[in-house]
Amino acid sequence: MYVYRGCVRVLCSGGAFNRVLLYRHTPSSIIKQHTATLTTAFNRVLLYPHTPSSLIKQHTATLTTANTQTTTVGVVGCGNVGKAVLHNLIRAGYKVVTAYDVDSTRFKDLPSCIEPVASPRQVAEKVDVVITGLPRPANVKAAVEGSQGLMAGLTKDKVWIDHSTTDPNQTKIYAKEAEGKGAHVLEAPITGGMTSLKKGQMVVHIGGQPQVAEAMTPLLKASYKEVFYVGEIGMAMLVKVVSNMLACVNIVAMGEVLMLAKRAGLDLNTFWRAIRVSAGNSFVWETGAPLVFNGQYDPGFPLTLQNKDLQLGYDMALKYQVPIDLHQAVMAIYRRSQYQLGDEAGCYSPPKTYELALGESINIPGFEEWSYDNEIINGSLVVKHSGLDE
Repeated sequence: MYVYRGCVRVLCSGGAFNRVLLYRHTPSSIIKQHTATLTTAFNRVLLYPHTPSSLIKQHTATLTTANTQTTTVGVVGCGNVGKAVLHNLIRAGYKVVTAYDVDSTRFKDLPSCIEPVASPRQVAEKVDVVITGLPRPANVKAAVEGSQGLMAGLTKDKVWIDHSTTDPNQTKIYAKEAEGKGAHVLEAPITGGMTSLKKGQMVVHIGGQPQVAEAMTPLLKASYKEVFYVGEIGMAMLVKVVSNMLACVNIVAMGEVLMLAKRAGLDLNTFWRAIRVSAGNSFVWETGAPLVFNGQYDPGFPLTLQNKDLQLGYDMALKYQVPIDLHQAVMAIYRRSQYQLGDEAGCYSPPKTYELALGESINIPGFEEWSYDNEIINGSLVVKHSGLDE
């Protein structure tokens, strides 16, 4: 354990953490105990001793590795996620050539190299890789199905990468359908905050066939600090949804203790810094408290979408018959916050309900210019603050 950038960090050593491999994070319980070989379009043999044996394809893959010279990319959904990703890809030299959105007004801000089209199918027909970033399972369904849907445009060796936080069972059905066409699907939910995505500092969790994940890694690294392969489709979505569930628990707890400190007469800036070097520190404490202090409450991700993610987690727990008493209580608080503050209130808004209930503000000066960057150090996400008098 050590202190880095004003917060407590834990250093892990030994085992898979010391291996610089795409699949270094595979749980030891499913590590294959002998070297598996996969021949890919790298024209070399790649060694993945940690790839789960259940996922290893015992045939030669023909999928071309994504590259800036020949790979063409299209985007379906030009909202916050889609627009940030396409700008990141263009900056990295990738050929983003076409896009679709149900809201045609979003086309006016796209770079001139991108041709707007009239349907998701047309996007899929024109490119090697289709990227989607859509808000809800219903939006994914509308974009994928039907005669003008994305699936109708997928053909052999095309790849669909879905950044949507959506229903994993739905994604599994689509992946099976795509496989019948010789195409490939990766679920790729993202985490780390919208500001971080624009900087290329978010983390993306990948679910799908490992050789497809490997082939698409160069493209994904244009937008993400860490490309973390989890396993088959469904597993990456579980990680993303559970991560959001844990973050929400932290946000509610943060609101309670900030109000406790305020009413006890403790300076909130001092309190925040003291917890940063304590066992109670977290990513939410590092990045959420400043957004409460400056009164923004993270408007980049609204309560309506946060509650959609919490519902997905509840559905997973119901499916696997796991009691989630604490998470259900937090979900109730989040629902109440949405009903009270509105659908578009920021995802860090539950503390505001305490402010309104008690007539006590926990906004403080000194965080007006605050921002942060994400770093991955020894396998952990670390926050680097700026705009503060450290």
